[in-house]
Amino acid sequence: MITGCQIPLHGLVLSLSEALDWAHPSLAAHQMRVAYIATTMAREMDIRGTDLSDILLAAAQHDIGLTITYGDSSESHKGPSENRTWVEAGYELLHQEPFLSRAAEIVRYLHIPWQEGRGAATQTGPVPLGSHILSVADAAERAIDRGAPVLGQAAFVLKQVVCLAGNMFHPGCVEAFRTAARPESFWLDCTSERVYGILLKQVDWIPLLLDEATIDSIAQIFARVADSTSPWTSSHSASVAATAVELARRFTFSPREQSLVRVAGHFHDLGKLTVPSQILDKQDKPTSQEWAAIRAHPYYTLRLLDTIGGMSQIAEWAAFHHERADGKGYPFRISAQDLTLGSRIMAVADVFSAITEDRPYRKAMSRRASIDTLNQQVKDGALDGNVVALLQGNYDEIDAVRRAEQASYAREQKSLAGRLAERRMAAVC
Repeated sequence: MITGCQIPLHGLVLSLSEALDWAHPSLAAHQMRVAYIATTMAREMDIRGTDLSDILLAAAQHDIGLTITYGDSSESHKGPSENRTWVEAGYELLHQEPFLSRAAEIVRYLHIPWQEGRGAATQTGPVPLGSHILSVADAAERAIDRGAPVLGQAAFVLKQVVCLAGNMFHPGCVEAFRTAARPESFWLDCTSERVYGILLKQVDWIPLLLDEATIDSIAQIFARVADSTSPWTSSHSASVAATAVELARRFTFSPREQSLVRVAGHFHDLGKLTVPSQILDKQDKPTSQEWAAIRAHPYYTLRLLDTIGGMSQIAEWAAFHHERADGKGYPFRISAQDLTLGSRIMAVADVFSAITEDRPYRKAMSRRASIDTLNQQVKDGALDGNVVALLQGNYDEIDAVRRAEQASYAREQKSLAGRLAERRMAAVC
């Protein structure tokens, strides 16, 4: 039986920030580095408590809209005002979650130029000071050449920021950056491989009590990001989560356990952010090297969720979906007796969802073909026969729930796309 536990807020925020970096390798640790710069500036401005935490939350997730608007193209991370679509997308994703709503407002107004004070507000409302802080921090981090020693370029980066005070950047924020950047340790901390650990000391973190609705809401945000890496999997995580919950319910999992199964379903493909979209969208059979990249994704799912802490059961259910009942799965080669029922359910839900969805190399399978495929995988030792039998015996009901979940997800995606299109048109007009 699963009992109550706590998820540390710092682990959740910083680990999910790391997941976003997987989609943009050339920007690795960019968000954490920006978070370090921004919170150091904020402390110089005597910002403390929840205001400081909100700045860190915003900085650690500020590029979340980049993946769902540009796929895995890091070239689209251009900065101030070239294209605000990804900023608006990030706001739309984050503001739905209550504890991220204030951080979402900071993200929403990122890169609004100061323009001698005219940038203190826009038509939609005042620009939070945190947004101006984050704009300076983001520009400073992007100005750092990752291929050269940072101390040798500190003066250049500082000059780049200072010369834009008053026009592009809030003068008070620029002064805070100037003060924060005086010691060499600032630059070394910012570019340190241990910036994750350094960030843990930047604010007074509080533990986040695990609430199933809250953690699933966050999981859905990142499921959207993971699924957006390929149009062929745009609603896959929603399908897996819905199928797994229906199976768990019929296996008499408690309501709380069913909620955690749903969370695991939404998190299960987070590791696919490490796989380039051109591999996921490929119509031909993957090469050996491409297949190696694909097979690694559950490993990254597990390690990331384990890093968060307080989610061991969710992590196991999410990451073991490619393990096999005969112990020959990947990438952990878990022996059959060590695969829990939740993990076996997730494996069946993943296969069922995959074969009933269109893929670049085939159309979705029919009812008959999908049942035959599932039963063949039972014979081959891949899937648990009891779980597949339960699915087969309740096929129509489970499939109806799965399809309804995907339809709801698609409507939300369409609504998001519509809101972003309206804002683009408004900006043009």
